Amino acid sequence: MSDLISHPISESEQMYLITIARSIETGGPVPLPLSHIAKELSLQPVSVNQMVRKLESEGLVLYHPYKGVELTDQGQSIAFRILRNRRLWQVFLVEQLGVSLEEADAMACNLEHFTPDNIAKRLSSYLDDPVIGPGGQPIPSFDENQVKPNKISLTGLGVGMSAQVVEVNAHPSVNHFLSAEGLRPGSEIKLVAVGEHGTRLLAVDQGYVEVTEEIAASIQLLPPINTIR
Repeated sequence: MSDLISHPISESEQMYLITIARSIETGGPVPLPLSHIAKELSLQPVSVNQMVRKLESEGLVLYHPYKGVELTDQGQSIAFRILRNRRLWQVFLVEQLGVSLEEADAMACNLEHFTPDNIAKRLSSYLDDPVIGPGGQPIPSFDENQVKPNKISLTGLGVGMSAQVVEVNAHPSVNHFLSAEGLRPGSEIKLVAVGEHGTRLLAVDQGYVEVTEEIAASIQLLPPINTIR
């Protein structure tokens, strides 16, 4: 694992951290209810409660009674490292070996726990440093001493900047409308203007789309591209 991990953690502990990170990544609540973790990992609530208390004692999560759990900086760093490994292996298996995404995800889930940083960096370099996995999820970026999420919200994009869409976590009907208008994971957008009430006017391949501030907050992007089309 990483030099930042001051003590070894088990694969089971890693799965808890990944589960929390992935939920937050896709717009889940913070703190994350323990019932959500129990459902995702198919475990009994009492087992989840015990593991969360252990992770808290190790400085990897913060537990808020009756509310849920969130990652500490160290817990987040570990989770992002594992997710980075998983998604790099997914890219390799799908693009280099022609493995189906479903099979690649199952294989990468095993490989992610045993990939040192130096191997992950070499794998990333071999793959031309991809920033998005074959399933459309962002690949966290590695910056010597830390791994961090490789995406921002549309609300953090400056006027005149362009960026690639990673996720849209709005209501399904809104997602469908935006997709039909050309705003979907993988598409590039340009922020043209911000209205008085926080509305955003976006340029997409098919023309222009205006979204409310609330919808803008649900749209996740890769770091902005400074060259404007």
